[in-house]
Amino acid sequence: MQLHLEEFQMSYMTAFKRSVLLRSVSVAITLGGLAACGGGDSANVGVGVIVPVQPPAIAPLTLVLTRVGPEAIELDWSDDPSVERFVILRDGYALATTTTTTTLIDASVFVNETYCYQVRGQDAAGYLVAATSNGCISIIP
Repeated sequence: MQLHLEEFQMSYMTAFKRSVLLRSVSVAITLGGLAACGGGDSANVGVGVIVPVQPPAIAPLTLVLTRVGPEAIELDWSDDPSVERFVILRDGYALATTTTTTTLIDASVFVNETYCYQVRGQDAAGYLVAATSNGCISIIP
C-alpha cells in the first residue's frame, strides 16, 4: 500500500498535533498540581529559586542543679540575649516554660530517684538558639 504525499503530510500532522496535545495536557496537569500545592494558579506559574532557611547556631548555656529541700531541686541557668523563652525539660519531657527568669524550683521530685534536666532557649520564631547539656541529680535521704 502506497501513501500519497498529501496523505503522508496529513498523517504526520495528525501525529504531530497528537504529540503537542499530549505535551500540553501533561504541562497543564503539572501546573495544575503546582497550583493545588500553593505554587500559583495554572494560568500564571512563576519559576523561583528555593533558598533553604538555616536555623540559627545553638549557643551553650550553663546549668546548675542544687537540692534545696527534702524533695525540691533548684535549677539555675545562664542567659542569652537571643533567647525569647526557655523550655525546661525533665527526663526529656517539658516541665515548664518561662520568659522572665533563669531559675526554677522543681518541688515535684521524690527521694531515691534520679532526675535529668535540660534547658532549651528559643528565639521569637521558635528556633532553638541556646541549650544546656543534660544535668542529672539524685535525691538521696
